Amino acid sequence: MRIANHHAHTRFSDGVGEPEDYVQAALSAGVAIYGFSDHAPFPEDDNFGSFDFNDLEAYVSITDALRQKYAGQIELYRSLEVDYIPGEMDVNRPHLQAAKMDYTLGAVHFIGRLADGERWSFQRQDPIFQRGVDEIFGGSVQKTVETYYALIREMIDTHPTDIVAHVDRILKRNQNDRFWDRTAKWYRNAVMETLEAIAGAGLIMEVNTRGLYRGDNPTTYPDPWALTQALRLDIPVHLSSDAHAKDQIVGNFTEAAEVLLDVGYESVRIFSQGKWEDVVLEVPKFTEEALPLG
Repeated sequence: MRIANHHAHTRFSDGVGEPEDYVQAALSAGVAIYGFSDHAPFPEDDNFGSFDFNDLEAYVSITDALRQKYAGQIELYRSLEVDYIPGEMDVNRPHLQAAKMDYTLGAVHFIGRLADGERWSFQRQDPIFQRGVDEIFGGSVQKTVETYYALIREMIDTHPTDIVAHVDRILKRNQNDRFWDRTAKWYRNAVMETLEAIAGAGLIMEVNTRGLYRGDNPTTYPDPWALTQALRLDIPVHLSSDAHAKDQIVGNFTEAAEVLLDVGYESVRIFSQGKWEDVVLEVPKFTEEALPLG
């Protein structure tokens, strides 16, 4: 199986290290296809976000140069992880289209504003997580979670991307079902509606290992139950690590491949030579040096 990773971050957004550091690490790990996908910058008049708008031109220039330098050694592609925020941010913004992305990756991280006007991300630790639930959603965790999934569906309907990233990432703050029961009917209904939207739009669903190697989640995003439903809906999947450091590029790929095989997936989708294709899913084997995160 050709190993590909289409989701990773560098110092251009909230990752650590230069883009070339990641390319060299990917080569060392035996990765055949690698995609840069830093968090997309907000427009110039907005000071929010980890990617400085003024750095976008350099991002394009550096990734293009690396493609030329490593041609014949590894396939390199450029994307951006684009936040969907209704009326403010989506993949069709002119400054993002100008970045000439090879493929597109969409996600929801922000689902409202706190009372003081600050954008609120469900990924924030307590007390900020609880503050958002209280101030934006009147203390209702169910309304919080349902809004998250509704925004993903809105993104799919209005500004679809090739890949939908870490669909159930909101589980990050629900370790040991602290805030809600992940088997509750209302929760699974929200997930199912979202999976049906992905299937209906013909999009790719990311299988993300970041929660595994960071200890934020006991399994992949999405979890095996959601993957089982996705397979039933014939949703293609792509395996990625959402790396924020060069030693995370293939973090827990072996475990994630085993999860997918156990569910019943036989292939994963990769972007190669300008098009998406399915490749047979196998459990990848890495040297100890390639897997510093185990």
